[in-house]
Amino acid sequence: MKKITTLIFLLVTLFTLNVQLVLAESKIDAEPWSKYPDNSGMNFQDVNSFYNSLDKKWYVEFKNAKLNIREKTYFKDINKVLSKADEYGESRTGGEGFHPKRQVYVFVTVSEDGKKMLTTVFDAETRRPISASSNFERKNPYSS
Repeated sequence: MKKITTLIFLLVTLFTLNVQLVLAESKIDAEPWSKYPDNSGMNFQDVNSFYNSLDKKWYVEFKNAKLNIREKTYFKDINKVLSKADEYGESRTGGEGFHPKRQVYVFVTVSEDGKKMLTTVFDAETRRPISASSNFERKNPYSS
């Protein structure tokens, strides 16, 4: 009788732990992008207006650039836009906390000689930079 009671106790304990783990995991997965949720239903200014209103310390296109890309897209499609400039240097970005359908502005500029490339991604709603990269030494715009 003692073995049966012990066996039942162990089974109930394992079941309870399993339920607790599943519930804890579902709470974590419930809102992984609560800070930057889906904003696909919102309207934001067009990409050229946004570029013209930008503080140029964050991003500026090269004079006589070989390539300039300005696109408003979803967070999930950032790398599709960046891949359009792969012949000048590969640049990719990612991150957690952003809903895949969060609207962003993606900018890419390539110097006239094709040797320097600068990319910056801005959140459309907060208007803050999400990521920036360059294949050359430049002053960090995030430092004061």
